Formats: sequence, structure tokens, C-alpha cells
Amino acid sequence: MRRALALLAVPALALAVSACSAGAAAIPKQAAQGNEAKASDPKAMIAISESPQLGWYLTNGDGRTMYRFDADSSKPPKTTCEGECARKWPPVPADVMPMTAGVDPLVLGVVTRADGSKQLTIGGFPQYTFAEDKAPGDVKGQGSGGKWYATAPTGAKAAPGQGMPGVPGTSQTPQQQQTKPKQQQGSTPTAPPSGGAGY
Repeated sequence: MRRALALLAVPALALAVSACSAGAAAIPKQAAQGNEAKASDPKAMIAISESPQLGWYLTNGDGRTMYRFDADSSKPPKTTCEGECARKWPPVPADVMPMTAGVDPLVLGVVTRADGSKQLTIGGFPQYTFAEDKAPGDVKGQGSGGKWYATAPTGAKAAPGQGMPGVPGTSQTPQQQQTKPKQQQGSTPTAPPSGGAGY
């Protein structure tokens, strides 16, 4: 009788070990799938765009222009846009570091906001989008309040004539040279749009 019980116990033990092994193998597979999903998320992406108005500037995975705020600091990185300001200028999240196209990874960084969330920095400056930019290519926040400017690939303020990052001698593209208006002598540059309280 004892021998029969022992013989029955051997297959049962083998089945239990097999089930545990299968369960243990499933966890890393699920984790790997989660990591792959994060890495392939099209929104976790930064690209370089170009326009005659701004020169070379950064956009997020939705094609929205990325901005920096003069009231923030880069050394050390610090954000001052909270509350209503953050609703008008949503911070660019950095829960997952974005993939980049033509942007030096060394300029990417993260700053922790007051609420504990992570915000992307470029060249030390916290990054934002603008709620009134409704479509890819919109740059309605440029110059707002004299403090908000589109971000160049280095983290500096985007401006025509800076050249394509990593390509010496490209101070202007042919499109910029054809479309950039000539300033007449004695003319006064247009002042940036007012943003009320700075945002």
C-alpha cells in the first residue's frame, strides 16, 4: 500500500514542479512585453523640426512644439511653472526616457516636480508643450510673455540661423534663405506677444 502511494506521489510532484516552472517563466515574458511596449510608444519620442520662423526646434511624439521657460533654471534644473501655469503649459513627462532622432542623448535629463512627477529637461531646462498648439507644427506659444520660447536641439532658445545640430556650416537652409524677409533700415523689430503674467 505504501509503495502504491509513493508511486502516485512521484507524478504529482512532477506536475507541481512543472507548473511552478511555467509560472516562473511567464513573469519575465510579461515584463519583457511591457518594456517593449514602452520602448515602442510613439509618444515617447523627440524629433527635430524646422521652420523659417524658428530654425531648428524640438517636437514631441505627437508633433507638438516643445518650449522652455525663462523663469526656470538649468543649473541645477528647476521648474517654476505650477498650478494654472502647468495647465496652460503641460510639462513634458519623463517617466520613460524618450527615443531621439538627431538629438544628442547627453542633453536629455529629468527633474522632479513638486508633486513628485518626472519632467524632461533638455540642456538642463524643463520642457513643456502649449495647450493652445492644437496641431503639429503650431508654434503659438513662441515669445509668449517674453519668457516662453521653442527649444533648440541643444536646449537653447530656437532661432533662425543656428544651423542643423552636428552639421557644420549650415547656418541657414535654402528654404530659410528664400523666405526670410529683409529688414529695412530704420525699421523696428516686432515685439513678442504679451502673455499677461508671464505665461
